Amino acid sequence: MQEKQSLREFQTQLAEKLKLAQGSNEVSSKLGFTAGGKNWLVDLDQVNEVVTVAGLTEAPWAHPWFVGVASVRGALYGCTDLAAFLGLAEPMPAGESRLLLAHPRFGVNAALRIERALGLRALSDLVPEPLPDAAAAWEISHWRGADDQIWIEISMQKLVALPGFLEVGL
Repeated sequence: MQEKQSLREFQTQLAEKLKLAQGSNEVSSKLGFTAGGKNWLVDLDQVNEVVTVAGLTEAPWAHPWFVGVASVRGALYGCTDLAAFLGLAEPMPAGESRLLLAHPRFGVNAALRIERALGLRALSDLVPEPLPDAAAAWEISHWRGADDQIWIEISMQKLVALPGFLEVGL
């Protein structure tokens, strides 16, 4: 029960920060999260919501990175374990899941299963890094934080449109 309350508080704080960010002329902020031991960033306008669900319904005959289906307020979302999809880690064990829901305008009910949401990260606090030659098409940019950690900014729209992402069946 305590965790649900803290999630609700997180979502409330995130909504308040979004309102403040929209009303100011500051450098933009991105939503930070971790998956596969890496730090990631995504534009807030590409994510519909961050939710925690109690469990996922497994899908038979699917790739191991496709961890199941979740019902969020009556809509079904196909859930991909981001770290497993990228080959960074094995799929997380079954149980409670944190999901980034792709914005509905992308035309797919897709969710990324992540390890942890880290809140907003101001780009003014990060230093741009050159994009590696081997960067995926859905990687927008790389950033370095004051703590020397690398942040990878992704395009949710490009990621959920990849044929490999959409072909979940074996």
